[in-house]
Amino acid sequence: MDQGTELYEVVARFYEAGGGLDDASWGQALDGVRRVLEAHTVALLSIDLAQRSLLFYAEAGDAPPEALLDYTRSYHLIDPRLARVLTMAVGRWAHCHEVFDDAFVAIDPFFQEFLLPYGGRWTSGIKLTEEGGVAVIFAVTRPPDRGPLAGDDLVLCDKLWSKLAKAFRMSWQRRLSDDGAGVMSTVLHQIGVPVLLLDADCRIRFSNRGARSLMSAGGALYELDGRLALRHADNDRAFRALAKSLHGKAGDDRFPASAYLPLAASGHEGVVRPERRHVAGMMLSSLLPERTIGAFGTSPALLAVAHEQHGMSEPDPAVVASAFGLTRAEARIAIAFALGLSVEQIAARRCKAVSTVRSQVKSMLAKMGCTRQSEVVSRVLSLPLIFLGLQCGRGVALGPSRLARNASIHIGAVAGSTPRGAAPAKKAPRCNP
Repeated sequence: MDQGTELYEVVARFYEAGGGLDDASWGQALDGVRRVLEAHTVALLSIDLAQRSLLFYAEAGDAPPEALLDYTRSYHLIDPRLARVLTMAVGRWAHCHEVFDDAFVAIDPFFQEFLLPYGGRWTSGIKLTEEGGVAVIFAVTRPPDRGPLAGDDLVLCDKLWSKLAKAFRMSWQRRLSDDGAGVMSTVLHQIGVPVLLLDADCRIRFSNRGARSLMSAGGALYELDGRLALRHADNDRAFRALAKSLHGKAGDDRFPASAYLPLAASGHEGVVRPERRHVAGMMLSSLLPERTIGAFGTSPALLAVAHEQHGMSEPDPAVVASAFGLTRAEARIAIAFALGLSVEQIAARRCKAVSTVRSQVKSMLAKMGCTRQSEVVSRVLSLPLIFLGLQCGRGVALGPSRLARNASIHIGAVAGSTPRGAAPAKKAPRCNP
């Protein structure tokens, strides 16, 4: 297909998405741009400039849905790109490589902890429109080996942006419906683990497909008069108390207040209790609109993630990430360490630079309060004991130090024992894995 025909199809997709045709979506429309540019991700978003809240978001690319979840919960707070794009005039491009050189990227936590681990590097953004205090932005992020947006690719984007702005204005008049999860609804449905949004009384504002399947399975979790309930009475009381303690709490300067609740095993969790749907624990995180760019709605909420035991010998990255406050990429490295892989082997398997993996290791060690790789291995391998609420080693639970510090209460006695908090997180050590 020649470029002219391909461009025609891309623009046609824009107008299909703007017109609201059933078989079209903004994600599909943007995917055509991503393929033409060989980009890592292509995104279209609108932001309320006064409230700094996200009103619309659509993306196509290689980043997993967890990336946007991590971004809206914490990493937007340290994103050096956003302020520059918001202050640009309409129709002007902002290129990160013109401001953030390699020396800056090498030490900046946003690039090292978020963008590079998720596969991005070079970002260019343009403000399509600004009307009524709302800015619409189009952004292209390319992987490290592709280089920044320039030359023929930039010329192509210049041909597309005005048509994209016109098509989006059509869809914006219709305003997308809010099913309780704000602009994150589509993303939360794509996440493979059961996820819910709750209020302080555990009433369900949103549940993804995994959560609805779990609640209908007759196991530990179910819906009762619109509230998330736990079948074991002690679990339910502890869960409701933890929800009340966390709701509306801000957490530290970057991460939301969070806590992990291990669930007691019970022989009376329902008539049907398939082994593969056994819930080992629940992770709760407080979401405040002002701290999450309004991505989860306009009122405070709790993000609840159910952790199921599947009988696998290798830990679930989602469990490791939530238990220790890591990104999914950092959690996968921690698991790889537990499996005996070196930094070089991890880099080769993930097709990443060794320096990128080392940066992730440095961040991971700091968050886990560890100084050596062997400590990471010990904590990852101890996770089954943590999830059962048992004490490890010399009576000290190897729980997440940052999560225990952020949470108002940390329930650890559900299964009959009370673990003590881990040592405070230390500054990031020099990494020599």
